[in-house]
Amino acid sequence: MPNIQSFLRWWGEGLYQSLPDAVRKWFRSDLPRLILHLRDSQHVDVAWLQDGKQQTCGELVLGDAVASLDCVPAAQRHKPYHVELRLGASQVLHMQRHFPEAAKENLRQVVGYQLDRLTPFTADNAYFDAHPLQHDKQRKEVLADIHVIPRHSVTQWLRQLEGLGVSKVDVISVADTTNRVNLMHDQQAALNTGWSKIPLYAFLITLALSLLAPLAYKYRRVTQIDVALSELRQTSAGQLEIRDKLMAAEDALKFLEEKRKTSPIALDVVEKLSAEIPGHTWLERLSLDGKQLEIRGESGKALTLIDLLEESDEFSNVRFKSPVTRNKDNGNDRFHIEATLEVAHVE
Repeated sequence: MPNIQSFLRWWGEGLYQSLPDAVRKWFRSDLPRLILHLRDSQHVDVAWLQDGKQQTCGELVLGDAVASLDCVPAAQRHKPYHVELRLGASQVLHMQRHFPEAAKENLRQVVGYQLDRLTPFTADNAYFDAHPLQHDKQRKEVLADIHVIPRHSVTQWLRQLEGLGVSKVDVISVADTTNRVNLMHDQQAALNTGWSKIPLYAFLITLALSLLAPLAYKYRRVTQIDVALSELRQTSAGQLEIRDKLMAAEDALKFLEEKRKTSPIALDVVEKLSAEIPGHTWLERLSLDGKQLEIRGESGKALTLIDLLEESDEFSNVRFKSPVTRNKDNGNDRFHIEATLEVAHVE
């Protein structure tokens, strides 16, 4: 039973993530939020957000021993809610950088990996978040919107909030941002939301019907075809058998000819890769399945390999199959790249 429940949660989360943003609100609603807007280093504007309606509660002064935080409704005090620390745009380092389009799916991980190159901070001593802003398909680049703040600044504010009775902050956001920035992204998985079961059940029923209806139609068509074939075999069994054998022989000959023309030789592929990759890169493993090529190895600059291989006439659809990681022993990048061979050029 626990395995079934885990599977259903995983499946339901996948269905939810595939929905458009405008539709998601019908299936899941965010928990209420206590918003603490840090207007400057001392003053905090307090508000309560529930069901899309925000109510202003007043202002607090950090370090004021007599200040009290009384904004949570009495009916909500024993129910779960989130505490959001909202920072001003001037309090956070904001930048935009271009990355290869292969980094779009795990953009935050790639930014964290390069944070010490982009800012004076590392991923361990800063809170940060990154969202794709633009996707240039012609140049195969993604423009990332990045927000960063050092941890020691946030820690100082959190200590002062503890003196006001705020024991835990769930979200650190940035005011006036288009994306839902959460600098405390490592706690994103812990943010609970409430499910609306009726729309979810309606969606699942509709999805099941949309899957079963084509299957029923295809089953009916297959039955009709089987009946027609049975009648045809009774009148021309011999001719059909000879024709099938001829067609099978012809298909086999075409298959062999195509294989001879299109199957790349692994030695030629290795020779082409040796000519393309720079001297600071070496391969640990190469696998070839038809036209699909996968290479693993280490490089001093793994992110540049995508552009180098894309510029070659022998490779296309070059992309990272898994995120780039760092070898702690030598500081090199570990990569796993997948590409399609253009066999006509591999000679």
